[in-house]
Amino acid sequence: MPERDDPLLTRETLLLRLRDPEDGRSWAEFAEVYTPLLYGYCANRGLAHADAADVVQGVMQSVAKAIRGFDYDPGRGRFKGWLFTIVRRAIAAHARGQARQPATPGETQVMAALDAEPDRSETDRWERDYQRRLLAWAMEKIRPTTARASGRHSSRRRCAGAIRRRSPPRWT
Repeated sequence: MPERDDPLLTRETLLLRLRDPEDGRSWAEFAEVYTPLLYGYCANRGLAHADAADVVQGVMQSVAKAIRGFDYDPGRGRFKGWLFTIVRRAIAAHARGQARQPATPGETQVMAALDAEPDRSETDRWERDYQRRLLAWAMEKIRPTTARASGRHSSRRRCAGAIRRRSPPRWT
């Protein structure tokens, strides 16, 4: 699917607004969308809560530094692909910085997997998690509108129900 036809792309306008470190509204929206995605990825890789939070914070700082010189070029790749690379590298750097020997063979395997290129299943999972997070965020945004709209109709439904509960007219 061509880049511009993908309905789940990070909006270019949001990325451009992030260039301004004082644009709190854009940064809040970015964090609202991407923090759960990044945290979930870290947690799925076995990081404890505090470690996952540290990695996510580091990734957000990396984005904040890099976005200032950001020049959107769909030919070079997608933003979410770049973010995937950043979070993988941050997890690997965090694990290397633990200054201890891996306690289990499983941790050794995790480190080896992080140092290697991601396989298809890992990139597919990232894509699936990205899509789910973006859709959940969109649903959170429309839920208040939907609730208000259904509230307007609920009074109509109550009236209609009350009318139906009355005894039917008797024709003589």
